[in-house]
Amino acid sequence: MKNIKTQLFKLLLKRQSNVKILILLMAIVLSINCQATVFQVGSTQTYVSPNALYLANVLQDGDTINIDAETYSGTAALAVWQNNNLLIRGEAGKPHLVADGQYIMGKGIWVLGGNDIIVENIEFSGASVPDHNGAGIRLDGIGLTIRSCYFHNNETGLLTSNPYAGDILIEYSEFSTNGYSDGYSHNLYIGHVEKLTFRFNYSHHASIGHNLKSRANENFIYYNRIMDEQSGNSSRLIDIPNGGFSILMGNLLMQGENAENNNMVGYGKEGLSNSSPHELYVINNTFVNKKTTSCIFLDIDNAVYVANVTNNIFTGIGTIINGVTTIMTNNITEPVISNIGFVNEPNYNYNLNSNSIAVDSGIVVSPANTYSLTPDSIYVHPTNSGARNTNGIIDAGAYEYIGMLSISDFSPEECTVYQNNINGILSVSTKTSNVKNILVFNSLGSLVLSKSLSNKIDLSKIDNGVYFIRIETMNGRFFNKSIVKSL
Repeated sequence: MKNIKTQLFKLLLKRQSNVKILILLMAIVLSINCQATVFQVGSTQTYVSPNALYLANVLQDGDTINIDAETYSGTAALAVWQNNNLLIRGEAGKPHLVADGQYIMGKGIWVLGGNDIIVENIEFSGASVPDHNGAGIRLDGIGLTIRSCYFHNNETGLLTSNPYAGDILIEYSEFSTNGYSDGYSHNLYIGHVEKLTFRFNYSHHASIGHNLKSRANENFIYYNRIMDEQSGNSSRLIDIPNGGFSILMGNLLMQGENAENNNMVGYGKEGLSNSSPHELYVINNTFVNKKTTSCIFLDIDNAVYVANVTNNIFTGIGTIINGVTTIMTNNITEPVISNIGFVNEPNYNYNLNSNSIAVDSGIVVSPANTYSLTPDSIYVHPTNSGARNTNGIIDAGAYEYIGMLSISDFSPEECTVYQNNINGILSVSTKTSNVKNILVFNSLGSLVLSKSLSNKIDLSKIDNGVYFIRIETMNGRFFNKSIVKSL
């Protein structure tokens, strides 16, 4: 391909007097640059492993790499991706990249040297290097999207270099049991990038390090489940050590009794060295503490410009704030966890019962720098999302109690629901508009499942019983139906 381009440019130099030929040849060169190649990786493919494709040195900017859902161990898993705008994804399941004692460039399983790479649906485990910070993915380039991936049992799940540029988006992914147990390695360690968006993820059981550490100038941490649970021994759940503009909204945050640190969320604890403004917004999160020896829910640097803490649930024994807040209002503070009124707190279901003290206790929060501070989504376990629908006054915490469903706007002829009692799949068909949300409520009116932009939802993981289904469409209409689940 490169030789073809070279010959074409030589022809351009010889034919400069012929404008038509010049234009034609320029168009050909541009078309060559725009052609992206799709490479298949797998034991039955031309490239039998990620390492084989990497060593072939055939990639160009904008190419796609499809990896078959197999296990690639040791050297076969390793790769350095140097090109820009690559799309790398697992097909028909998650391919599992197992380090098995091997690493590349002294950094981990994959090193991303190119800019704006997308990685989807891939599992990384076992990264270990002599410096004890072996990463499932090490980002040396600028900009990255990670979607629907699983990082576990690495010395660091994701580690970025510090280019002071680029945006990182991480969504629908799980980070578990990463860290060298030295307090310096974490489930995720985001360096000095421009912006981090972290949403609909499950980060848990970091080994002594933080479940999420970010030095980004801007942090948008939305609708995640970040927890120690029963056996976790992480340091902080979220650490934003250098400040900057940060929003934490709609998250489920649980500190376990074995946590190494005494504060759940830290902001500016290593100095406010990021770019201004140093503003922290903690809105509609659910904080649960089980560490009885000591706990600080929010540890905030005293020099922060704005610290708005509104509509949260803080439950368990501990000090709510260490540091300064400029606004702190409409939060539920209750040392006894059972008094909140969660649906099933021992199993980490922090949906609200009808008698919860958090119902109708919130207020409307004005936007910050054009960013909405009204939660419109929820975390659905594991690593999924749903719509948050407020019925009147907003509730405190990460979930909304909707209450008993109102009369349907649809007639039964316009919306049909089919329930497969063999596999648990509930399917919806509407005549007037595409489905926007499917919401499933238990008999107490608490939301237990939701699915967005799909006409199907899997009921197989909820208990047998009576449920209420609400189908919302793109044109704002809705349909309600009660069902009995009896698999």
